Amino acid sequence: MIWFTWRQFRIQAWITAAFLVAFGVVLLVTGREVADAFDAAGLAACQGDCASAINNFLARLGSMAASGVYDLATPIMYLAPALVGIFWGAPLLAHELETGTHRLAWNQSITRTRWLATKLAVIGAATAAAVGLLSWAVTVWASKIDQATGDRITHIPERGIVPIGYALFAFMLGVTLDMLIRRSIPAMAGTLAIYGAIVVAMEDWVRARLVATSHAVNPLDLESLEQLLIEDQSGWMSVVGGANLPDAWVVSNRTITETGQLFTGPADPQFCGPDAVARACGDWIGTLGLRQELTYHPASHFWPLQWVETGIFVAAAMLLAGFCFWWTRRRLT
Repeated sequence: MIWFTWRQFRIQAWITAAFLVAFGVVLLVTGREVADAFDAAGLAACQGDCASAINNFLARLGSMAASGVYDLATPIMYLAPALVGIFWGAPLLAHELETGTHRLAWNQSITRTRWLATKLAVIGAATAAAVGLLSWAVTVWASKIDQATGDRITHIPERGIVPIGYALFAFMLGVTLDMLIRRSIPAMAGTLAIYGAIVVAMEDWVRARLVATSHAVNPLDLESLEQLLIEDQSGWMSVVGGANLPDAWVVSNRTITETGQLFTGPADPQFCGPDAVARACGDWIGTLGLRQELTYHPASHFWPLQWVETGIFVAAAMLLAGFCFWWTRRRLT
């Protein structure tokens, strides 16, 4: 059964292997350039204030082919699990279900449970290996860039072990829809739609809540304002201070009053009106006793977030696998 599963899967496997080799060569060549630029900028030996070294490194990087590879790595890591679900999961059982040959297979010496278990085990292992290797290569390659930009924690779906969880879930989602719909194309379309919706939901609403956030409340620093907006008619104001939290993922950055309420003005037209001097507005804001409330994930939360998010998707994949076994034994004929 393992040999038969491999025979059916070998074309997808060889295509994936060819891509991994080609992309690996690109990462190897450009990775050497990144390492040389990192050393030339003095970041390897930098201690303390490394702002100038970081700027030099990023300036060098912008003129190199590695910059394009870095930008390309993000969509690749998002697409890889989706492609696994579409092209490995959704068509896995379609041919036999559409033609009815699964009934013949189950009447041989192979039971339907063993038939499904072998297919899921072989292709599932290939999924984890392929996406895991891709994620490891990208994570290692981008490590120096992530160190310089200080934003590794914002790349949770593109680094570490999370892509493996995404890929296993997408694979089992494709298999489940294939089993329910019994048609390859609708199952592939459904896999892409559902997987995409779940990824967007995780990105926008769920991930920041997986691990308890850290909080900080500091006096508002008027010298590092990121935003100052004033609505002429109502005097509504938006004041946002700079978040001086290196390597952190800032989830919320609010300016609050002394009583803890979100500050929205109104602006005093004498100091912040259209005819007022810009400096006068800043001085007036400084008299209000405003504070900056930050909610964030420090760099140390990278691996806790990785483990929790991966666990969620692996658990979802296992639930879908259990449903597939139940459906195959009880409902699929």
